[in-house]
Amino acid sequence: MTREDRELLAELARLNSDVPSLALRVMEGSASAAEQQHYAQRLIVLGERLQRRADGMRGDVVEGEVETENPIALPPNTVELDWEQ
Repeated sequence: MTREDRELLAELARLNSDVPSLALRVMEGSASAAEQQHYAQRLIVLGERLQRRADGMRGDVVEGEVETENPIALPPNTVELDWEQ
């Protein structure tokens, strides 16, 4: 795991831990517009970082290695359900 990944995960955890108290203040009408805007901005920035990370991934990761030539895929009908039991 890279330093950037650890930082991203730490910020996701901080953002997640702030949700319950903000949600309660929103429901009771005590959350200010500035507070809500600040949280929204944090959410947007973090979402953009996560999107850039996802865009940078080129293939499937298997045991720490990136597979780009032959991506892992299951056959379309791997399980046949027996609906007439």
